[in-house]
Amino acid sequence: MKFQLLSLLSLTASTLVAANIFTSQKYINHSLAFKQPKLCDSTVVQYSGYLDVGKNEHYFFWFFESRKNPEKAPLTVWLNGGPGCSSMIGLWQELGPCRVNQDGTKAIYNEEGSWNQVSNMLFFDQPDGVGFSHGVDNVYSTDDAAPLSYRLLQVFFEAFPKYKDLDFHFYGESYGGHYVPAFADYILKQNLALTKHSKNQRINLKSIGVGNGFTDPLIQNQYYEKMACDSSYGSVLSPSDCKKMKDHTPECVRLSQKCYKTGTNHDCIKADNYCGTYVEGVYDNANKSYYDVRTSQEIPSTYIKFLNTTSTMNIIGAKQWYQECADIPGNKFYKTGDDARNFAPRVANLLNHGVRVLLYAGDADYICNWYGNHAWAQQLNFKGSKAYRKDKLKPWLVDGKEVGQYQAGGNLTFVRVYEAGHEVPYYQPKAALAMFTNAVESKSFGKH
Repeated sequence: MKFQLLSLLSLTASTLVAANIFTSQKYINHSLAFKQPKLCDSTVVQYSGYLDVGKNEHYFFWFFESRKNPEKAPLTVWLNGGPGCSSMIGLWQELGPCRVNQDGTKAIYNEEGSWNQVSNMLFFDQPDGVGFSHGVDNVYSTDDAAPLSYRLLQVFFEAFPKYKDLDFHFYGESYGGHYVPAFADYILKQNLALTKHSKNQRINLKSIGVGNGFTDPLIQNQYYEKMACDSSYGSVLSPSDCKKMKDHTPECVRLSQKCYKTGTNHDCIKADNYCGTYVEGVYDNANKSYYDVRTSQEIPSTYIKFLNTTSTMNIIGAKQWYQECADIPGNKFYKTGDDARNFAPRVANLLNHGVRVLLYAGDADYICNWYGNHAWAQQLNFKGSKAYRKDKLKPWLVDGKEVGQYQAGGNLTFVRVYEAGHEVPYYQPKAALAMFTNAVESKSFGKH
């Protein structure tokens, strides 16, 4: 069917959905245009196309139903980070249903690790200019981005009401350590503000998950030297470089504290620049991947060529060429010092309102390493923090094999995943699926 973006308010929603056309009547200039591809997993219902979140703001989305009881399975949103990186990374390289075959010419199903085995999955690219998304990008910070993503979900639920009452989980990775806490906290606040006259749909937010996230820079910046010079994988830097990182960390801490205190763009940009150059950036001398201290090789993005073929773009309704990580939208965040800002208080607020939180980290990643993530979780103050701190890291088993460690208490769970880099589900798909299943089904991470 020909891909269209039309404004047909005279048609009913059911007619529009049946015709692959939908226009929201709740928001001026908010509409939806989609196709129903059969790529990767032909056994489930799929929708892909564009959700309009404002005037000339077109966010690309791709939805897969769960293979297991989609009418009752949860709905999970996945976001990659950057800022400026597409969620197609997660869909095609990590936890999504899609992989490409060896020569990159055919889409195949991710049998070992696709999370749509247990959950409906929604992937979308934000802000404009990221991935397949396009339009006027006025997003300069995580907080700028939150309302637009909320509107996207509202339009999605109006278009596809069968999913609106499902348990909802918000997951992400890397800069998702900023996005997921902020976006989920925005959902929480909107839910609390709803009245019987509200036009917005209540979102049944149950949990969030962040993989190798960057959430509390003040604390996490203090663990770059640990990961580069004294991790379980050994040092990857010379003693002089290790000393350089260690010697510059106190000033990084001071500048980060000032950013947290004043909240000004000037102070946060200054902290970001200093810490990025004189602490984090010393790692350049290692000649190793920032995402895996064990190697200098990056994960091959073999799916990009497949996505950018005319035939694939037509099947999924994409309207522009795909960019995995786009500089222009990402650079706008730099202008507000967004990278250096603290999003841990949003996590605490979610926990205090009964939202479960999973923090997980591949233990070979440098850039958002497990030491820093474990440290900020350990220092987080929330209603259940005493129970969480009372617990200690202990073995996590999958099918009788120790694949990591976990610590849990007060609705917060932290998981260290052995032998995994930044994109945990790429390196350990079976363990990642088991972890995700435990989390969304609220099961114990005890012996299995």
